[in-house]
Amino acid sequence: MLVSSVWRERSRWWFSAGLLAGGLTSAVVAVALGLLVRPVVRPVPAAVAVVAVAVLVGLNEFGLLRLRLPQNGRQVPESIGDDGPRYGALHFGFEMGTGVRTYMTTGLPHVLVLAVALCATWPQGLAAGLAFGAGRAAMVLARHAHRDDGHWDGRLAAYDRTLRLLLTFACCCVLAVVLLAATGTG
Repeated sequence: MLVSSVWRERSRWWFSAGLLAGGLTSAVVAVALGLLVRPVVRPVPAAVAVVAVAVLVGLNEFGLLRLRLPQNGRQVPESIGDDGPRYGALHFGFEMGTGVRTYMTTGLPHVLVLAVALCATWPQGLAAGLAFGAGRAAMVLARHAHRDDGHWDGRLAAYDRTLRLLLTFACCCVLAVVLLAATGTG
């Protein structure tokens, strides 16, 4: 669970705000870097690259393929909690919200960031960043709302495959909308 000093009283809302800010920041960076690449990579090849990565990640999600996806496989340092219940929680949330300095339990954000960089408009990119931060916040808030006896963790483990299927399907639907718009076929 989270560092207790980051999760007391109203700190969880600062933490959640940090998650949203981190997701937005990652989206801004992805779109900005994508703007450097888009003049060279045409929309259709970009869409093909995103679909290829989505297929690989989808196969990985269902255990049909084992990929080691890029991630910074360490936790956000607990020392951030020493910064106080507001700033510490906000900072900790921001670190997790970027998705850059934490464990990633799924490869779907990799597909998302590639699609944002190569194909998304600014509004689509910002919506994706907010959705990533909100998704992380929803998981943490849901976990916090349950009793602390492993019940939530057990339920999550029991429905892991179903959740992966639903999240992969939702990711594919969003990708379809973005890619159709980006290639001018939608």
